[in-house]
Amino acid sequence: MNRLHRPLRLAATAGLALTITLACARGLKDTPVQSWWEGFGPVIPHDKFPADCQLCHTGQGWHEIKADFSFDHAAETGYELEGAHAQAQCLRCHNDRGPAADFAARGCAGCHEDVHLGQLGQDCELCHGKENWQPQGQIAQHQQTRFPLVGAHAAAPCRSCHPAAEIGVFVPADTECLSCHADNLAAAKSPDHLAQGWTDGCDRCHIPTAWTGAAFNHGWWPLTGAHAAAKCADCHGGGVYAGTDPNCFSCHATEYGGTTDPDHAALGLPTACRQCHTTRGWKPANMNHSGLSGACVDCHLDDYLNTTSPDHQAQGYPTTCQDCHDTQNWNNAVFDHGGINSGCVSCHLAEYQATTDPDHQAMGFPTTCEDCHDTKNWAHGTFDHNGIVDNCVSCHLAEYQATTNPNHQAAGFPTTCEDCHDTVNWNHGTFDHDFPITSGKHKGFACAKCHKNTANYADFTCIDCHAHRKSKMDDEHRDVNGYVYASPACYSCHPNGKAD
Repeated sequence: MNRLHRPLRLAATAGLALTITLACARGLKDTPVQSWWEGFGPVIPHDKFPADCQLCHTGQGWHEIKADFSFDHAAETGYELEGAHAQAQCLRCHNDRGPAADFAARGCAGCHEDVHLGQLGQDCELCHGKENWQPQGQIAQHQQTRFPLVGAHAAAPCRSCHPAAEIGVFVPADTECLSCHADNLAAAKSPDHLAQGWTDGCDRCHIPTAWTGAAFNHGWWPLTGAHAAAKCADCHGGGVYAGTDPNCFSCHATEYGGTTDPDHAALGLPTACRQCHTTRGWKPANMNHSGLSGACVDCHLDDYLNTTSPDHQAQGYPTTCQDCHDTQNWNNAVFDHGGINSGCVSCHLAEYQATTDPDHQAMGFPTTCEDCHDTKNWAHGTFDHNGIVDNCVSCHLAEYQATTNPNHQAAGFPTTCEDCHDTVNWNHGTFDHDFPITSGKHKGFACAKCHKNTANYADFTCIDCHAHRKSKMDDEHRDVNGYVYASPACYSCHPNGKAD
């Protein structure tokens, strides 16, 4: 090669090195691997190439490559061309800048400029693949650093923390929250972080998911129940957060003073609210009675005086409340009636006089309550009807007169209640028609199905359900003695509901 060619060769070599470094980043479209894009500059001289030009070129023209040219790079050189490398032009690696093997031995840095300035190491394949130069898996790689990306940080653009990221420069960033969140700190007024001197350790309250919704770890005073929903200022008044009194009474003195059932202040109940109350809510409270003496009346005198069922004071009940009550539920009192089997009315006169179903006093019921009631459940009285088989109306006239389904009085039903009712259950009355019409398909019909006139149950209708044309029925019954087109006549001949 003469000296005139040397400047051209050097310029071309430098141009190739630059284009090899920047081609992928610029996204230049490659020409076929055996050709050369003129935009790269003059063709590189082939000083190191085989002397047999016909291996690649045709004899028709210097710029024409043989159509059947092929080269098994992996088999011939031991270096397989993968991904985008398989489509790269041969001359971009095999040129006069030196043996390609020397550059291949350097890895990616042999051909590609390190735009990261050595900040990310020499192993380009940690982020870049051979298919294209676009990086991938940066989040996973970042997890190996001193600042793993989680929550909102994983979605933040790289330039948020690395200002030169768009040109590939990733200088180590400050991992302190305040380096990025100074504006958030200045804006935090509820509570005022700057005023309290909270200017570091943001992660004590905040998490990477979102800046809002911070939660302070109270540690020795955990926020549970209703306290978890309370605002900081509810307990930390006046913007003072240090030295807050941990005793419940410091916040709940108003509730203590306003409680009248029982009257905490008057009875001198302790201000250690936790003995009875929990953080789930001020009510209901549960008093731990263990260790207390039996003088319940000291706290429950108002309950004793105000009880009317039965009237403790009027009846002269003892004030040893524990005889009937327990500490689990004041209202679930149980009186031991052992040995008391008569004279109930002495305690239960008010119940006797107030009972209206039936009206004990009006009907002259005896005051021997134990005849019908027992001591387990006063309301479940049972009357022994043994020997009483008729004249029910003497006790049950009110029920007879008030019954509307059917209306006994309007329909003229007899007052012999025992014809339909029994002593087991008054409401389950059953009427025996003693007629075949109540069997078969008619069994179980409601009374009103046939007895449309509730004022007169002697009146009934068959024709409403078994509709016929009168003229046709008159013609078919022309020879039937006593025939009329009316339900009683129908029933007299068809008691089973069939056309016999």
